Amino acid sequence: MMSKPRTGSPQTATPRQKAWISRLRPELHRFFPDEERHLDIRVAGPPDLRTYSRIYPFTILADGLPLTDILVKVPHGRKVADVERALRAGRLLMQRFAPEPHLNVPRVLGRWQDPPALIMEKAPGDPLFLRLKDCRNWAGEAGCQLAQHFIERAGRWLALLHETPAPAWARPAPDPIEKMETLLPKLRGHGLDPVEEKRLREQIGVLGAAQRPDAIPLHGDYTLRNILCQTPHEITVLDTELAIRGDPALDIGWFIAAVRFIDKWHLFAGEMAYTAAVIRQIEEKFLRGYETIRALPPAAIIRAYASLRLLERWVEYAEYQQTRNIAGLRNLIIRRVNQHFVRASLRR
Repeated sequence: MMSKPRTGSPQTATPRQKAWISRLRPELHRFFPDEERHLDIRVAGPPDLRTYSRIYPFTILADGLPLTDILVKVPHGRKVADVERALRAGRLLMQRFAPEPHLNVPRVLGRWQDPPALIMEKAPGDPLFLRLKDCRNWAGEAGCQLAQHFIERAGRWLALLHETPAPAWARPAPDPIEKMETLLPKLRGHGLDPVEEKRLREQIGVLGAAQRPDAIPLHGDYTLRNILCQTPHEITVLDTELAIRGDPALDIGWFIAAVRFIDKWHLFAGEMAYTAAVIRQIEEKFLRGYETIRALPPAAIIRAYASLRLLERWVEYAEYQQTRNIAGLRNLIIRRVNQHFVRASLRR
């Protein structure tokens, strides 16, 4: 599924983007071997300088006309192993999802040796969290019904991934109990109530006794921003490097945590944009989509992983607020952050 190229006037290139244009221009037919027209490349927008990778967007031109948009993804630290793993995972999943209508992964074009980088087509669509804005009342309008289809397909996509054998390079997922013991002391420093800590320990602690499958490939960051939706029915899932393997409930819990964290920007308004009933409807729709492919893990295990992920986001958000507000306002905000995350983490 080729992306629709960006139109309009060319963007100003940064020095690194100019360097990539110089590297790629003589090699474009290697990445598009079936294209007989003259190919060229131009900048499609500013780079995305993420924590774990740097992403440079470009438009490919055929005889001067836009053909498609591509992304050059340079891993943090320029690790060759990261590029090789992403390339192999991309090709594996392109083959896995090729027979599946409406369920996609980005098309991997190849890699660049030095500096190491992954070259891929830019996937079309809007992140799922933008589509969910049409469902704040879970009404019957066309926009909300379309969003519900995307939510269900997100569940199906994840279940199909979990039906795929884990690749040899996938490492075991981090121990959930060790992660909990790292996060809770940090939250105590931000005013976590001892009674609430006890409840959180009980909810997440079931992971210590549970038998955790270790041969299932995990996405590891299955969140609303990594699921792109394109009308009428297509979804494309990003960041599919299959770096870890483990319990499928981890991925399901991460998605549910992302849904419960969707109101983060409304923490300080005293009013939530999504009611608890709508949040529950989103979760149930996603889980029903998953169940059309494979059985769900136990509900208590899914809740535990969702709570663990919310603990992680809770720490990040509280520490961020700790650094950016004056003392009196900071304390008020962190109290509200704590109230929000307690509700989200302990919701059943």
